[in-house]
Amino acid sequence: MSADNLLLDFTSPGAIPPDPAEVVRRVVDETQTTMRALESLLENERIEDMTGWRLLAMFYLATDRLNDLAKIEKQYKSITGVSLSADLKQKYPQWFNGEAVSHPVVFEIPKKITAAALPDSIIIQRGQCSPGGILLDFSQVQEIDNDGLKKLAQLFSSLAQENTRPKLRQADRFITCLQNKAETGTGTRAIWDVLFAYERFRDDREAFEEKAIKFAVLYGISPPSWE
Repeated sequence: MSADNLLLDFTSPGAIPPDPAEVVRRVVDETQTTMRALESLLENERIEDMTGWRLLAMFYLATDRLNDLAKIEKQYKSITGVSLSADLKQKYPQWFNGEAVSHPVVFEIPKKITAAALPDSIIIQRGQCSPGGILLDFSQVQEIDNDGLKKLAQLFSSLAQENTRPKLRQADRFITCLQNKAETGTGTRAIWDVLFAYERFRDDREAFEEKAIKFAVLYGISPPSWE
């Protein structure tokens, strides 16, 4: 057969090279549909395993869907109490610009402190490895229950023992309120435990001893020791 009579079969698979841009668009659309299904599954089933959440976050980051990224950050934190962004920044610092990684990872302490609302010390210790460190934000706090007092005292004590000192926001206001209640005689021993643990956390021996003397006078017992 001569070249003039050559028949071209346009129906054969692969006969016409696909448009790369069209292929990319199709893959992105298909991936987007899959990611929406994944997000729905993770949220509805309240899945704690980080793998799916991390995959979803990476997709939203790569496609500049920052609102969706912020949304799943809140969803994941409400389910696990852990910051998804803190994990990503720690594991993949090269993917974040210098300005972003210099910001601290913020743990917002809720309006009412309960034991369940507070992060574990091990989470804070790991978060301190991130470039911006950790910030515990007490600005919204208005009340705390007895279990919350015990957990907070344990948290401050653990951080002091591990020499881990995250930044605090408006903790002084909260601590002052606790101290005022304690000094009126209406406070509990758990409040004093928080006050003592807080001063150890701050490594402020003078403030600790001042509180210890007030405690001893109020209850007619020997003051607690710094050690």
